[in-house]
Amino acid sequence: MARPVAYAVDRSAGGRTIGSRTAPYTGALILVFVITHLIKFRFVDKMTINDFTILSNTFADFNFWTVFYVVGVTIVAVHVSHGFWSLFQTLGLSHPKYMPVVERLAVVFSLIIGIGFASIPVFLFLSL
Repeated sequence: MARPVAYAVDRSAGGRTIGSRTAPYTGALILVFVITHLIKFRFVDKMTINDFTILSNTFADFNFWTVFYVVGVTIVAVHVSHGFWSLFQTLGLSHPKYMPVVERLAVVFSLIIGIGFASIPVFLFLSL
């Protein structure tokens, strides 16, 4: 063996962020989140129950569903933060001068998405 000690490697090199490192996992969790959301809100008998009743029954008490939706939207925000800036790379629009700005915009955009959608179940919990 030429070198008994392994080389020091920066695993975050190459633009790896928490969004890019967790993209496969957050993608799978988003699939579960979307399927659960559709089952909970779209595939119900709307002849016997209206949309407001479904929402109020879901978020009236601070229960599993409020936490589920806040965590689910947080996962979506992390996933979107990676997707936003990787879109620019995929389209060939990456440039060393502009990518730091795009990466910051990705974080801001994902925060807006995350806070905006997470505020819905929190608002319903607080107001019902």
